[in-house]
Amino acid sequence: MNEDRHDLPWTSDLPGHSTGSDPSASTLFSVIGDDPAKQQAVDRSIAAHHALVALPGVRFATDKTILIVLHPGFELLDVVGPFHFLAGTGATVQFVSTGPAGESVVSGSGVALEAALTLDEVTTSPSVILVPGGDTGILLRDARAMEHLRRIGQDAEYVTSVCSGSIALAHAGLLDGRRATSHWAVRHLLGDYGAIEVDERLVEDGNRLTAAGVTAGMDLGIRLLAYLSGEEMARFAVLGAEYAPEPPFHTGTPELAGAALTELSRDFLAPLEEELRAPTN
Repeated sequence: MNEDRHDLPWTSDLPGHSTGSDPSASTLFSVIGDDPAKQQAVDRSIAAHHALVALPGVRFATDKTILIVLHPGFELLDVVGPFHFLAGTGATVQFVSTGPAGESVVSGSGVALEAALTLDEVTTSPSVILVPGGDTGILLRDARAMEHLRRIGQDAEYVTSVCSGSIALAHAGLLDGRRATSHWAVRHLLGDYGAIEVDERLVEDGNRLTAAGVTAGMDLGIRLLAYLSGEEMARFAVLGAEYAPEPPFHTGTPELAGAALTELSRDFLAPLEEELRAPTN
């Protein structure tokens, strides 16, 4: 087996790999014995990795740090969707908790994730800070966490959000006068926090990138991957993820869903909408 595989910047876009992992520990590089077919497959994979690195503009952001904020009740897909693509940049991707150190953070769906550090332990400006949505009201009421978001976001290379996470960014003063989007049910609240509401799936205004509801976080991850590691890497990752949505039911926007289903969904989300309204003084 070709030993120079250890010098390659391995990505998470191939089965069995995780960013920065030792390829010898991957299922793709398990012991092959004397099986020539497996040896040939491994050699092809190594050659493909070299070819990927050689594509125009491809680079690995090994000097970058990406922070994904975890607050109680966060939306799991808002985190996992972007993470899938960001892990392929070669950057250090870390979960950062708004709560005490050493405690896992439970998502709105009940799945808990472990954070590498807390917001108050962040002392250097990250390349990317990403705020997910979910029970964003909990985050807005956490004055200490909001102050840390403001502090970290002021000097981050990219300030980003998914879903109602943009309300938190706006509340922290990080979207003042900036174009931004959010989940359709709360997007209209952005203006009361000083942002400019835009009805688009992914909105960029300078180094502020905001994604609409939940699944739009994958689009955000892809865009950031292109910025950090090049467009060819992003295209490669999209293919590897087979990201070509064809939902069984085309009701993913109010326009597609129709008035009746939209009103039902709006009523369902009414408590979240009220919780995220800007205070009136």
